[in-house]
Amino acid sequence: MILLDINTFFAEKAGGIRTFYRAKISFFERQISHQYYLVYPGARRTIVSRLPSVTLAEFYGPQLSEDPGGYRWMLDYAGMLALIRKAKPDVIEVGDPWLTGLFCLAIKKLGLYRGLLACFYHSDPILTHVLPWAGRGHAQTWKRNLILRPLAALFYRLQRSYDLTVVSSQTMQDHLRDLSVDAALAPLGVTDVFLEGSQPARPQEGRAPRAVRLLYAGRLNQEKGIKLVQTVLPRLLKHEHVSVTVIGRGGAAEDFARIEHPRFRYLGFIEDAAEVRNIYDDHDILLAPGPFESFGMGVLEAMARGMVVVGPDQGATAEILRQAESPFIFRAEDAEDFLRVILTAIDCDQSAESSRSRATAIRYGSMEDAMGRIVALYLGRTAQTAEASR
Repeated sequence: MILLDINTFFAEKAGGIRTFYRAKISFFERQISHQYYLVYPGARRTIVSRLPSVTLAEFYGPQLSEDPGGYRWMLDYAGMLALIRKAKPDVIEVGDPWLTGLFCLAIKKLGLYRGLLACFYHSDPILTHVLPWAGRGHAQTWKRNLILRPLAALFYRLQRSYDLTVVSSQTMQDHLRDLSVDAALAPLGVTDVFLEGSQPARPQEGRAPRAVRLLYAGRLNQEKGIKLVQTVLPRLLKHEHVSVTVIGRGGAAEDFARIEHPRFRYLGFIEDAAEVRNIYDDHDILLAPGPFESFGMGVLEAMARGMVVVGPDQGATAEILRQAESPFIFRAEDAEDFLRVILTAIDCDQSAESSRSRATAIRYGSMEDAMGRIVALYLGRTAQTAEASR
């Protein structure tokens, strides 16, 4: 099988996204049965074969920010089409639903590509961005009727045009199937570094008051529930045995950077996975308030290190926590219930919850295990297509 993986927006140093594609590269480098092309925007057109099984194809795309490791926007579609015609991939996987998706749907419609066209559904922009926007501020009825509904109808109609949509959680699969999208499940895993080594012993119940360390790790944007963290933070810090750390970057970064408190730390964006693992190991409870997660990579990483996770009753975070039989699920977007569940988690026997967290993460396996699941999915679907065409 030849898999060509295209990304309109790509960052060489983009945390989880980089981890995802590094795992794909590593998987294909270790085998000889398949070929993998990773196509992404860069400073110039460059095509490099790392091994017979892996080719990295960089096509011009301008930077979207001053950050040298930030996102780029690919514009060289002529070069990309030439590569597709030369490589003749069995599967094209689109990494975003925007320009790349529209381009690939167009060449499929025109007969310039005849293989399997798949979309890896990293997130749902209607749920994550448009729906919350329509529910805030003024003219909510107008925003829902004139923008949200027609935009959602168009977006999901385009999504139904792919031969296959790949999702990483049952929650997202159910959501898309309800909208008549052909969605197949291929759960992700975690990077090996989070599965390696021993985990720290978690505090036992009955030693209160004891120091409990809380952590938020992720983008500091509204869709991640960061407003809930900001709301409950002052009340958490009133408890003398509680400390809070925030890592990540985004819209609320300056707000956290201005906070001065002896039991609060803002560490900014941490790129190195081993350093992130060490931060997990130094903390007891992960705050994961985002209600729109399509998988919850950070949640699973923290659970792999034995952390207790407090998460909402929506999205893939809720799915993972229910698999771990966690009692620490709060009503999404409800700050008071968020605080209540955090305080319950602080007072619990964290060693018992830690064992369930760790066991759940191990069942998901590594990111390379996940790549194997994705490849098996594509092999099965291309075999079905070939059989049907005979």
